[in-house]
Amino acid sequence: MISIILTSLVLAGIFFGLMFTKENIITAIVSTVIVAVSIFCVNYLVMPVLNWGYFGYLWEVVILAILAVAINFFGMDLAYYDEEDGFEKSFRRSLIALGVSTLALILCAILSSPMCHSEKYASRLGKVEIVKIEDFSKDIKPIPLVKMRSVDNNLAQKVAEDKLGEDPGLGSRVYVGHMTIQCLTGEFTINGGNTLKFENDLVWVAPLEHSSWVKWAANDYTPGYIIVDACDPTRRWLVTEVNGQQLKMKYIESGCFNDDIERHLRFNGYMSAGLHDRNLEISPDGMPLWIITKFEKKIGFYGEEPIGVITVDPQNGEIREYTIAKTPEWIDHIQPEDITLDQVNDWGKYKGGWWNSWTSEEDVQETTGDVNDLGMTLIYIDGKSYWYTGISSSGFDNGSNGFMLVDSRTKEAKLYQIPGMNELEALKIAQDQKFAQDAGYEACMPVLYNVDDVPTYFMIYKGGSGNIVGYCFLSLQNRNIVGCGTTKAEAEAAYRKSWRKLEKAADVETDISKKVVYTVRGIVQEEGVYYLLFKEVKGTEFTATSDISPELRWTREGDKVEVSYFEGEGAKVALMSFDKKGFEI
Repeated sequence: MISIILTSLVLAGIFFGLMFTKENIITAIVSTVIVAVSIFCVNYLVMPVLNWGYFGYLWEVVILAILAVAINFFGMDLAYYDEEDGFEKSFRRSLIALGVSTLALILCAILSSPMCHSEKYASRLGKVEIVKIEDFSKDIKPIPLVKMRSVDNNLAQKVAEDKLGEDPGLGSRVYVGHMTIQCLTGEFTINGGNTLKFENDLVWVAPLEHSSWVKWAANDYTPGYIIVDACDPTRRWLVTEVNGQQLKMKYIESGCFNDDIERHLRFNGYMSAGLHDRNLEISPDGMPLWIITKFEKKIGFYGEEPIGVITVDPQNGEIREYTIAKTPEWIDHIQPEDITLDQVNDWGKYKGGWWNSWTSEEDVQETTGDVNDLGMTLIYIDGKSYWYTGISSSGFDNGSNGFMLVDSRTKEAKLYQIPGMNELEALKIAQDQKFAQDAGYEACMPVLYNVDDVPTYFMIYKGGSGNIVGYCFLSLQNRNIVGCGTTKAEAEAAYRKSWRKLEKAADVETDISKKVVYTVRGIVQEEGVYYLLFKEVKGTEFTATSDISPELRWTREGDKVEVSYFEGEGAKVALMSFDKKGFEI
């Protein structure tokens, strides 16, 4: 608060100096008081970064000069003009101040731009590790179908609102705030003893926000937050009590005056700090915390670089600051999406210099997420989060030269040189499938996974109501390898069937797969997919569908079967052929 008051007084003093003459002293004093109050109100409400390196002061000086010019122009006697003195002094001072401050603003922008610092812009991302296609499966491991994300932000919001609507009294006071996805590991009790246990599970989390300033004034706080399972929308919880403690969320985005989460930070030592993102995450013990990224400008007035994280307890307002290295492991969001996207784009655009980016464009690359307005996707691998985007040559609209993963905590970047289609093209292909066209389904949210060591887009289909009605698997490298279905298992089976058909049509050599005789240790069938365990193989689950062989439905524990499959490192392997020994239908 003191910083805003002092800033308002200093800027008002500048304005008074521009306006002051003996002839208009009254006008200068009155307008200065009005300006001082206005500056205070604007800075209190907007909360700009009060730091000379963030353009805030410069913009305010420019606006003051414009205001002074306008008041002088309309307030003075335009007929008054002296051939020696010209217009009155205050008008000349205002014009000079406007010219100087505007020129300073323009010069600062130019001197901080890539035109003057292309090498610095290209190095914002840091060292980028190049990964070949054969190393894809070493970094990105296959995961079970149940762990594949099938709830996007919009659906999570809808599901959370449905959950909130189950309590009409609460629904009239609050609304569901901004949804944040996180990987959660922990165990805690909620709402009188219901135990929740998570193990590297993806969940969406959103605070309950005041529905209006009247509700804020009446209630002072909101009673908790909502969790939605990112892989199963039927699993959702309205959390109002954690480990026996009633939640009282006071410092939130809808809080008024000093209960506003950003204003609470600004007025507690962070008025001049660069702050980005406000994500609510929950700790392993179920307690909600605001996660805010702190950043600095590294290239003049530009070049945002995250330097740490600030956590704020929404209940008591406690503030803690961490460096990136010291940030608790359960916090996913350190590198903001838009800053990361800018850094990747700068790396691709300016590594050959600023002039090259505008002329020959040799080796200029860009993110497909930015080109197609899809942004970056946060994906999770072994409990760690990464920003994903395709990388393509400039002007190449449909495909990509590979894709990049950027660690959302450390900013470690890897470029996988795996050419294929970009995210938007994947959505178009999924949308063109007969499964979707016949029913009018909409494809959403392409997320990259490893399916049998093959880079694969996994997408959901939504119906007119916005609910999930199907799934789609699509090979990143081959648009003809695609599978759709009403369940994940059905879509995966169709994907593998499409794969086998293409291999058969291409007359693929059989020695690329392993053919052996095994003894069945166990077999179950779910949603049209058979899951088998063999005595000779430990730690691996095999899958197959009846289109491989009708003998699957007659197979029992202890049977000898001859199977073939591609050898991989995953815990789940798809069978390419199946023959029950000594059995005839």
